[in-house]
Amino acid sequence: LVPRYAFFVAGTGNHNDRLHAFEQALLNAGPFAHNLVTVSSIIPARCKIISPDKGFDMLIAGQITFCIMARQDTNKRNEFASVAVGMVKLKSFKKFGYISEYHGNAQGQKKAETIAKRLAVEMFETKTGIKIKNTDTNAVHSTGASVKHPDNNSWVSAVALCVFVL
Repeated sequence: LVPRYAFFVAGTGNHNDRLHAFEQALLNAGPFAHNLVTVSSIIPARCKIISPDKGFDMLIAGQITFCIMARQDTNKRNEFASVAVGMVKLKSFKKFGYISEYHGNAQGQKKAETIAKRLAVEMFETKTGIKIKNTDTNAVHSTGASVKHPDNNSWVSAVALCVFVL
């Protein structure tokens, strides 16, 4: 099974129940009605990045759907739940790319995305021996979400996903 397409989404949720907060984060990220199966960090060489709208249109409700997911939940007052997926993908269709996941309490979406980009670059360079310039925006991308826990008894959840379409 080699994915032909991939797209990126992120969202946050808040609920008294941890599982329901996670479900709210998924629904905030997009119209998920799929059986998500998490996989590791390689994006195939010929895998094309598409928009979330186009990607969701290609999926069927209930379908087993492979993804790379970053998830962070917390019920600690005033703590952040922050996530991001970072990607390094070369323009060449001959080389695979790399996706990192950040799960933590970075203070905001931008900080989480910056960490995910750095991790993706470092891991790609280690895996391939190819040096990436951090300023090459065509090769480096990230998508993230962050939510600060309100001062109550609820759970908050953040998710960021790279979703594959076969």
